[in-house]
Amino acid sequence: MSGENFSKYWTSGMLKSRGWTEDLMRELLPKPKQRYYHDRRVRMWETEVVMAAEKTAVFAAGTGSPEGRTPRDRDRTDGRDRGAAVERAMELIAGAWAGADRDESEAWRLAFRYHEALEKRLKASGWAEGLRPGKITGYLEQFLNLERAGSGEKLANCLRRFSMALPWAGKNEENGLVRRVMERYAAVLRSVAERELKILLESSPSADLEGFLSMERFPSEELLRHAPGYIYSVYYVPQAIRTSLNTLVALNPRDEYPEARAMKRHFVIHVGGTNTGKTYAGFQRLKAAATGVYLAPLRLLALEAQEVLLDAGVACSLTTGEEEDTREGDTHVAATAEKLELAARYDVAVVDECQMIEDRQRGYAWTRAILGVLAPEVHLCCAPQAKELLIRIIKSCGDTYEVVEHVRKTPLVCMNRCVDYDSLQPGDALITFSKVGVLSTAEDLRRKGREPAIIYGALPYSTRRKQVQGFLNGQMQYVAATDAIGMGLNLPIRRIIFMETEKFDGVERRELKPEEVQQIAGRAGRFGMYDKGYVGAMENIGFIRTAMETVVPPLQYAVVGFSDLVLSVDFDLLEVLEEWNRMPTVEPYLKLDVSRYITVISRLRDHGFRLTRQQELRAANIPFDETDGELDELFRDFMTIWTAGQDIPRPELPEHEGRARTLPELEEYCRKLDLYFSFAKAFNCPVDKEGLYDLREKVAEEINRILLHNLQNNIRFCPSCGRAMPLHHRGRLCGACYQRINRWIGYGHGRSGGY
Repeated sequence: MSGENFSKYWTSGMLKSRGWTEDLMRELLPKPKQRYYHDRRVRMWETEVVMAAEKTAVFAAGTGSPEGRTPRDRDRTDGRDRGAAVERAMELIAGAWAGADRDESEAWRLAFRYHEALEKRLKASGWAEGLRPGKITGYLEQFLNLERAGSGEKLANCLRRFSMALPWAGKNEENGLVRRVMERYAAVLRSVAERELKILLESSPSADLEGFLSMERFPSEELLRHAPGYIYSVYYVPQAIRTSLNTLVALNPRDEYPEARAMKRHFVIHVGGTNTGKTYAGFQRLKAAATGVYLAPLRLLALEAQEVLLDAGVACSLTTGEEEDTREGDTHVAATAEKLELAARYDVAVVDECQMIEDRQRGYAWTRAILGVLAPEVHLCCAPQAKELLIRIIKSCGDTYEVVEHVRKTPLVCMNRCVDYDSLQPGDALITFSKVGVLSTAEDLRRKGREPAIIYGALPYSTRRKQVQGFLNGQMQYVAATDAIGMGLNLPIRRIIFMETEKFDGVERRELKPEEVQQIAGRAGRFGMYDKGYVGAMENIGFIRTAMETVVPPLQYAVVGFSDLVLSVDFDLLEVLEEWNRMPTVEPYLKLDVSRYITVISRLRDHGFRLTRQQELRAANIPFDETDGELDELFRDFMTIWTAGQDIPRPELPEHEGRARTLPELEEYCRKLDLYFSFAKAFNCPVDKEGLYDLREKVAEEINRILLHNLQNNIRFCPSCGRAMPLHHRGRLCGACYQRINRWIGYGHGRSGGY
């Protein structure tokens, strides 16, 4: 007893663990001291007084112990007895297992892993000192009850306690309870295994049980801490993915995120159309959380989210493909969906515009976020057509969910007849689907004395913010915009007017889809400012009405990208990507279109760059338009400089040679700055972030001046000489180039005729 580290006082609970009863306390001990412990008053006695009383004959008679030994002391054995008890317990369970009528079924194979775990723990831990016989027999009874029920954390706790009780069984093998335990030992483990395999298959129907149970270096000791499903996700799946690309593709995409599978996550699906407040609802939880992440489809929305959180006093960083604004100690992150840091843990995550999950180029980022974000509370904001697909994915992960339906608070009315310029009203937003169309519309409005705000996709964020602020302040009464207005811009718009009903989608010119019309039209009638919202058109109003009334069919698939683990497959990266693209995947998933990755990597090789697989993949992930000749050339210049071991230089503003810089020149320069930052970030090159920010603001201000004061000369440009052309100039070339080319053609024909 002298070796024990006793505190100065012992409570009544500690005394009872040593065999004291209330009668003995009253008879042998003085009046206790009263102390407060966790806001509760408890009785306490000095340790020396208690130990002296335990040496008396009265205490020995009252507890049935020899003088000077408590029941707790009596139950301990010396090192030699303890070793013998453990050894005998090992023999008992080994004999019980060997005598069982076993087969090669999956349940018996997993049962063997449980038996293996108990043997390992028994060898390592020995006797758990201080257990009373009553507790030990309780642990043995609990083990027998596992034949009927028990799973999850309760099962793991029960098995650990059983291993603690086994040395006692080794000393008391003739005990009736011990005999019953050994008779049912193998059957209990088989029942546990059968039940746990059923749970695993319910959450992962396509689980590779053969590979799992045959895994080399199976971590059987983890079975006493975690369920087999956890071990499958955290241990087997990464090992199987690394084995070969065939194994990778055979697995469900959800299994690429073992840490998320090991978590208990709850999803709140916010379903509603545009302007229904679904994102606002998720934001309220994000603001209140200790840590959080907001994922958006556009850099604009991520920037707006950062501003909202900062205004609310929440320390929020920004991470997009084109820029970064981070500070040490920030608790929240606003990012584009592709920039989610999978290793980071958050209290709350908000994923916006989840209907993007079906997009062949970018949808993988939403799938990755939903399957892999490490947050116990996840809010998904989506259009109605995405609801069932999201539920299916969440269920397949074994996570819980709830659905919150959001309904517009202001009615949205489709107008009966087409409108024209003369019938426009303040608060109208005119929608067209090209930059030239937006700028032309804005100039036409100005000619009629109506000042518009201008919004389109290529507009730098700072410029767009200035334009929006002008509309909010009343300096501009109208909006001329592309479909970029459809996501996230909550402007006080009364009517959405479609200037056209077709758009070029990068492949072909086609009619607008019903979901596109509904997304844009939903921006009309902001709650709190208008009683109703209206949607109209300058032509083909019947098409708009039909699109508004169409029920958009549910999404059918979620796009998945390839994991970075493809880099562990020991083949050429292009061969791996091409083979990955050909292989099937499980429903409801569809492969990412990898053609851009293949194009970028092939061009790098064609130009003589020899990079590692990791470097090639990093280069292909840089967001820029590889079809833009100037950007593609700048990308190669950066790669040449970087491979030479030098820091890449920041692009300089184009020389204007005595003339004002044009809108296309400034927009192209902004894209070059974006490429500069993205490349530097991907390849760890130093960047002067403050200088880059100031330069972007300077260019944005210059673009804003053009939009406000010099728009007419910045809409149409001659593709031959680059000069500005009048807004309504007929023909593709300016007059001077047209005449020059005509003279050359005429001269050529004349010479031909002369010969």
